[in-house]
Amino acid sequence: MKFLLKPLAVAIALVSTPSFAAGTILGELGSLNASTAGAGSAAISEGAESAFSNPAAMSLVEKSTLTGSLQAFDLNIEYQDSGSYGNFGGGTDGGNAGSVTPLGSVYWVNPLSDKWAFGLALASQGGASVDYGDDWRGASLISSIDLVTVQVNASVSYKLNDQWAVGIGLVSEYASLVQTQQFTPNIGAEYEAGSVEFGVNLGLHYSINEDHMLGLTVRSGLDHTLEGDVNLDRNGNGGIYDASLGLVSPAIVKLSGYHGLTDKFALLWSLDWQDWSKNQSSVLILDDSGRQVNVDRNWDDTYSASLGMHYQLTNQWRLEFGVGYESSPLSDSFDDAFNQYPDLPVDQIIRIGTGATYQVSDDFSVNFFVEYLDLGSPEISYDGIADSRLQGSYNNDAAIAGISMNWVF
Repeated sequence: MKFLLKPLAVAIALVSTPSFAAGTILGELGSLNASTAGAGSAAISEGAESAFSNPAAMSLVEKSTLTGSLQAFDLNIEYQDSGSYGNFGGGTDGGNAGSVTPLGSVYWVNPLSDKWAFGLALASQGGASVDYGDDWRGASLISSIDLVTVQVNASVSYKLNDQWAVGIGLVSEYASLVQTQQFTPNIGAEYEAGSVEFGVNLGLHYSINEDHMLGLTVRSGLDHTLEGDVNLDRNGNGGIYDASLGLVSPAIVKLSGYHGLTDKFALLWSLDWQDWSKNQSSVLILDDSGRQVNVDRNWDDTYSASLGMHYQLTNQWRLEFGVGYESSPLSDSFDDAFNQYPDLPVDQIIRIGTGATYQVSDDFSVNFFVEYLDLGSPEISYDGIADSRLQGSYNNDAAIAGISMNWVF
């Protein structure tokens, strides 16, 4: 059985870490601003979501506020082969490997005085659920993968004066990963692991006046070490091996603005940077043997920009819209096809969001939102063992739909 350990270790190390790729770090999931494609999230606080998006903006909340959200994340991953050979020469293209994932979040902000506010947030910036099936060409690299991340943020803000406020949040993130691989029809493996890491979320908010506001946030990176077991199955026999895998959640810096240009129309924008260049390699360790596998990534930092608007249609209804762009952690050069992996191939992202807010009463409002994400058409050219190559291209997109409700007490 030892002859399987090396290819198993290499395969897991090659395909696991990118599942936390740029395509799954979707800040609008936690900040509840998918209707504007992420624009304005650090500058405004219309409910309690600022406990996650910018702790300094909690200073804008005047009364105890509770916000809840239910969402559905629909991920579509379509692979088309273009000449795979060797060990990847047989099998299917896998169909649509994506799935629909239900998500939810809860936020609470409570002003403690005219200067201090406290907030809690339970939310996620994303995850992935990908299933190609056991009979697709690259099943020896990955058959399926499920990644779940959940963050708990406890935050405080302090209002320095009528214009400036600062905030800090302590972040606890849980990550869970389950991945399966099918090396041959009779030999497969499952890797299951989890990790908890801690970080900080810093915020700064500046109110020029009630119609013009700016916000800046800095979220620290989180370096997970997912510890768990590799379960090897060979014709019903096999073994369980301790293993650990590194997983990168990047540091994020975001600058946002809100500008009420008329009584009915407001402009929102955001710029951000994500520290994906930290993801230069992946490390997998099989604890029982001490074997360590290092895999080069060669990722770049990513940058994004979004522009959105609010239009007050009536006293109760407001319409929202936004567009955004995010660069790829891999450039457009041909060589970067060799750095793609089939767990979640990455490319540039184009966002289009829309929605509406209905003010039911002074103390209760409901927001409906939909966002479409074009995840690009990345190419993959992975060289395996024994003169094998997985070669093809992807057509990927996703959609987010949801509802959030806001109560003021």
